[in-house]
This record gives sequence, structure tokens and C-alpha cells, in this order.
Amino acid sequence: MSLLHFLKDYYTIFFVWLTGTTVAILYRKSWSLPMKVFAWFVMVYVLFDTAGNVMAGIYKMNNHFFYNLIYTVQFLVLAFFFYYQLDSHLIKKVIRAYFWIFPLFVLINTIFFQGFYTWQTYSFVFGGIFVILLSIAYLWQLYDSEETQSIFRDPVFWFSLSLLLYFTVTVPYFGMLNYLLQNYPVFSLKYYLLVIDISFCLHNIVMTIGFLCLKGSMK
Repeated sequence: MSLLHFLKDYYTIFFVWLTGTTVAILYRKSWSLPMKVFAWFVMVYVLFDTAGNVMAGIYKMNNHFFYNLIYTVQFLVLAFFFYYQLDSHLIKKVIRAYFWIFPLFVLINTIFFQGFYTWQTYSFVFGGIFVILLSIAYLWQLYDSEETQSIFRDPVFWFSLSLLLYFTVTVPYFGMLNYLLQNYPVFSLKYYLLVIDISFCLHNIVMTIGFLCLKGSMK
């Protein structure tokens, strides 16, 4: 595959690099630990996602195991980030339990069900649903807040909106992926190319807006 053809087929890389580059430029040592962890993951994800696309597009390698690892880390990083953004003690308890339950779920899924070298849709759906709930919880917290500052200046509002947008689209798709591939293979491919990829691009655009709103240190 030529470089031009690769960039055409894997155009989502441009949007990933847009977000990662923005974070690298704006990164400040004064940011809180949760924001630093989140920012570093975003920057590292750029490199890993590019490598994963190169594996699939140029070397025709199975990269499912690669993304299984990436998304497992991502779901833990996001839970860690939201732990420090949400005020509810109940939700914090749920997140602490999630730190134990989710890795155990991934391990069991790897050993007994979907394996290491196949795309672990069960783990993705579990983690994705949890991120959706955390994003909704933060948006509700903003709605219920008495603060007068515009929510559009809140970076975590944009992060939550971005994650809600992406996982609301991808979780149902990957949850039904086996059924779709067996019964509607053409539709599943077109849906991925037209809906999943576009939602991923929008996810990165909205995420970038969030980082552009970030000034100084956060809680």
C-alpha cells in the first residue's frame, strides 16, 4: 500500500494527531495530576494509534491484541480522571470498585472467552458503558451546579461531551458486532466506515476544543 493510499484509508490519524499536537503544545507542569495523566495518555495514544494503523494498513498484521491493550489502559485512565472531577461520594466508591472489577473482567474475558488476539468486544462494551455513565454524571453535575461560569469554558464539559458522543455510537455497534458480521457483513463495514470513523473524528475535534479551553491548573 502506498503512503497516499494509506493516508486516504486511515485519515482518522490526522484527527488523532490534531488532538495530540494540541495537548503537547498546551501542556503545563502546573496542571493537576489527573489532568497530567489524561494529557500524557492522549499524547501516547497518538503514537500507539498510528502504530496500530501502520500494522493493519501497511504490514497487514492483526492489530486486535494491540488495541485490546490500548483500550484497557484508556478505560482505566478515564475512570481515574473522572474520579477527581466528580463530587459524588457514591460515584467515587463505584469507581474504586471498577478499578478492581474491570481488569479482572478483562483477564477473565482474555482467558476464557474472546482471547488475546481477537477484538475483545465484551471488554470494550463494559468499559465504554462505564465511561458513558461517568460522562453523563459529570454533565449532570454541571447542570445541577450553582456556579455561574459558562459550561462552554469548562474543559471537562467538552471531554465528557466528546466521550459521550464516541462511545454512544461505538458501544452498541461493537456489542452487536458478531451478529452484524454474520448476518449483515456489508452493512457492518459501511457503518464502520461512515459512522464509527466519522464519530471518532468528531470525538477528537471536540476533545481538542476541550484542551484549547484549558488554562492554568484545574481541580
